[in-house]
Amino acid sequence: EQNETTNVVSDFTDFEALGCNSSDPFAIIVHGWKESCQTEWLVDMIGNLSNVRTGCIYCMNYNNFSRHDDYFGLVRQFSPISEVLVEKLRQLENFGYNFDDGYMFGFSYGAHLAFESLRRFGPGKLAALDVCEPAGPGFDGEQQYRDKDPKEAAKNVQCIHTSDNYGTHERKCHQNWNMGRCGKSQDAAGPYPKGSHGLCPYIFNSAFKYDFLAMPNKQRCETKRLAPAWPKGFRMGYFMDRKSDVIGDLFAATSKEYPYFDNTFANEVNEV
Repeated sequence: EQNETTNVVSDFTDFEALGCNSSDPFAIIVHGWKESCQTEWLVDMIGNLSNVRTGCIYCMNYNNFSRHDDYFGLVRQFSPISEVLVEKLRQLENFGYNFDDGYMFGFSYGAHLAFESLRRFGPGKLAALDVCEPAGPGFDGEQQYRDKDPKEAAKNVQCIHTSDNYGTHERKCHQNWNMGRCGKSQDAAGPYPKGSHGLCPYIFNSAFKYDFLAMPNKQRCETKRLAPAWPKGFRMGYFMDRKSDVIGDLFAATSKEYPYFDNTFANEVNEV
């Protein structure tokens, strides 16, 4: 039996009353600016995770803050909003969850909330964190964020990059996937909310059904930590082999149309 709930940010701590069981795995999703737990990609992700995981899926809904137009005002509230998520993680731990069975996904501003809250809660406690497009504005230029190591957030931290205008320029996760044109832009980009930045969680959702396979750096994208090799079938997304020793920058193609995958060159494998 699978349960979904989206009221994590409230003071509600009776997870059992929601039908959640502390012996089950759990997952948390953290949305971005101008979004909520009803945002299209997030609803799709709840469905995708429900198909492959048992247990409850929680959504951090901070839409009361994120719905406003003042993005940098939201950045100024980053620390107290992060603390709300830290407190929720403590409540989930007290409920009895095993964090080795835990999973979190964050997008944009929500990716930074995931990094920060998990580091504060306890470095490396959570099994897996996947993030799409950690926001660049308000974070990349700030020493207090730049000096922190995203790898401390979980045992494995996978970061997916699709833009260089709103997405971070940093590449410090265990795996950094540069999608499409060097992780800087996507051929499928359209108007907001599905520009190169906003497409990232949609591409991630697509990877539940389609394989975005690692491929050689054909475009000669700039990279300081190229993954030297990867096993056959190594792919971006929830199903990435987290037990592999692959660390560094990875590349995967995307297409102009939904479902966005393009494996033209992906059969050229660098075997570990």
